[in-house]
Amino acid sequence: MTRVREILLVLSVFAVVSVVHGQDTSNAITRSEFNFGHQLGYMYSRVGDAYFQDGGIWRFETGFLTLYTSDMPLVRSSHWKERTFMFIPLYFEIYPSDNIALEIEMTDLFIELPYYDIHSMGGKSPRFKTKMRLVREGRWAPAVAFTAGVKFSSAKPWVIWRHDHNYDESNGLTGAGTGVADYILLFTLSKKLGVSTSLHTHFGLIPIGSPVEYKRGSAQADEIPLGISLRHDFTASIEGTAEAAGMASGLSSTKLANYAVVRGKIAYRYGCNRCICTVEHGLTQESDEWGAGITGVFEFGRTR
Repeated sequence: MTRVREILLVLSVFAVVSVVHGQDTSNAITRSEFNFGHQLGYMYSRVGDAYFQDGGIWRFETGFLTLYTSDMPLVRSSHWKERTFMFIPLYFEIYPSDNIALEIEMTDLFIELPYYDIHSMGGKSPRFKTKMRLVREGRWAPAVAFTAGVKFSSAKPWVIWRHDHNYDESNGLTGAGTGVADYILLFTLSKKLGVSTSLHTHFGLIPIGSPVEYKRGSAQADEIPLGISLRHDFTASIEGTAEAAGMASGLSSTKLANYAVVRGKIAYRYGCNRCICTVEHGLTQESDEWGAGITGVFEFGRTR
C-alpha cells in the first residue's frame, strides 16, 4: 500500500504541474507557430555569387530598406496585423586572398511599425560568414563556392524577453533576428551565359534556434535556403537582376517558415562602387508582402 500511495502522490504532483504549465503557456507562441519567415527570411534570401575579388579588397554596404505586410499570419489583434519593418544594413565584405571572402553583416538598425515603445527599434543580430572557392569557372563548368557562418544570439524580440510572445496581444515579433544562434551552410554556383549575362544559384542548410522554446534549450528548426538569380549588363554602367529566393521549412513542426520572394534590382556602377535600387514581392503568407529600398556598395583597397 505504501508503494501505491507513493505512485499516486507522484502522479498527482505531475498532474498539478501539467495544469499550471498549460495555464502559463495557453496564450504563448510555440515553435510550430513562431513566424520564422517574417523574422529571419530577409536575412537568408540574398543571392550572392561564387566569384571572388583580388586579395586586399574590401567592401561596405549600407542604405535603407523597408518590408511591409498587411496581414500577419495568425495575428488576432487588429492593432498588430499590419506590420512595417524598416532597417539600415551595415555589411562588410573582406577578401584576404582571391580564394576567401569574409562576409560580416554587422547589424540591421531597425524600427518596426506599429511603434510600441523604445524596444521597437534597435539593431544587432550580427552574421559572420566565410566564403571559400571550391571550383573555378570553366568553359562548361560553373564556379562553385562554399559558405559557412553563424548568426550570433545578441538580438532578441522584446516581446519574447517579456514573455508576451502571443498573437492575441501582439504580432509576437519585434525587431531583427530571434536572439538565438543560427548556423549557415551554403553552396553557391555561378556561370556566365555570355559576355553580359550570368546565372547564380544557391542551396544549403540553416539550423535555426527557436526563441520561444528558449527556456527548454531552444529547439532547432532546420531551414533549406534556395535561390536563383539572373543578372544582365544593359550598359557598361547599368546592371539588372531578376531573382527568386527564400527558405523552405525542413521540419513539419516549423509551419511559418516557408519564406519566398521575387526580387528585381537595378544597379548603377560608378567606378568600383554601385548604387542599387530593389523592389520585391512575397510569394507565401510567411513572407513580407512588399519590399523596397536603395543601398550603396563602396569598394576600397584596389591598387590597379
